[in-house]
Amino acid sequence: MRIKIFLILIFGFKISAGQIKVSSFINKSSIAKEEYNKLYFVDFWATWCGPCIHVSKYLETLQKKYPKDFYIVSLSEENPELVKKFAKKHNMKLAVAIDFDGETFHKNNIRSLPYGILYNASGKMLWEGHPAEIKDYHIDKYLRQNSKRASFNKMFVIENSDSLKIEEAYSPIKDFEFAELESKEDVESLEVIHSEGFMELKGSLQNILSYSNKVYKNQIKITSDLNKHYRMYFKYGSNAYLNMNNTILMALKLKEEKSLGNGDVIFLNFRNATLWDKSQIDWGENNKKYLIGNTEIEADNVSLADMFYKLSSILETPIVLDDKSSSTELHDWQIHYKYFDLMVSNLSDTYGIKVDKQIASFPEYIITKKAP
Repeated sequence: MRIKIFLILIFGFKISAGQIKVSSFINKSSIAKEEYNKLYFVDFWATWCGPCIHVSKYLETLQKKYPKDFYIVSLSEENPELVKKFAKKHNMKLAVAIDFDGETFHKNNIRSLPYGILYNASGKMLWEGHPAEIKDYHIDKYLRQNSKRASFNKMFVIENSDSLKIEEAYSPIKDFEFAELESKEDVESLEVIHSEGFMELKGSLQNILSYSNKVYKNQIKITSDLNKHYRMYFKYGSNAYLNMNNTILMALKLKEEKSLGNGDVIFLNFRNATLWDKSQIDWGENNKKYLIGNTEIEADNVSLADMFYKLSSILETPIVLDDKSSSTELHDWQIHYKYFDLMVSNLSDTYGIKVDKQIASFPEYIITKKAP
């Protein structure tokens, strides 16, 4: 009898462990059947993530090809009202759910968006990675290998969050507005959200100043008591937006002094560069974002300064540009980053950019409080 009870307990644990927790559903899929499916795919995304929209259209095509036995759910940890408006505006046909407390995001250690995980009916993870990299031959293979089916209601468990508050999406009135976040709100990286008429930054002050200076975050030297978390809004074209770094420092009564650090540095030489124009990649309007895969990064209409700021964050290494005279011009990009030698040849062959990695000096930015 003790053995039987033990087996029942183990079996019960496996079922609950395989369930995917969400706070609520915004949409049900209009192109797939809920019922019983062999495979479930969770697409982790956000409204501020431009490439997520590009990927969503790809996943819709994939879902239409497999309307039975395969079900896609797009999961966001944002405000439900914001997601609802966004889904309606973009006519999203996939199922859309909310993970308001970020429990499923955290459980799966989601650190970059978009990201996808494929499960079988038992809740076993079969595949994970950039959603654009899952192909129909993957689906065909896993459908052949997995015959068991599970109902939609058994795979997804709705757990209403006590902290769930439906609020209208905020639009700033002034050229620059900011608010200190009461807690870190699980903001480990910087969120850069492009909306109609304004930009929103959300994260630690170190990450925000890293963005405004276009440098790797560790080049920003700031004490823990000053490194608070903020939400900041900048109206496009305003003086606050064009002078973002000074605007932030003045508002928070801080000063910034430049110094030199020493360590690994990647130097880029643009003397003979032949950069792509803006016609190589087109993800549509208001999608001036990045598509980050396991080995390469793509970007649509992104400046030189923004591109290599993003690359320095991925490589976790300071990048120094030899010429910033054209750093505000917009370009399309496709850069390998996983293996350094391949990145060097890619930048040289495709863009005429010479790369050199050295142990050398690089700029640092020391942030302190202004004297009263």
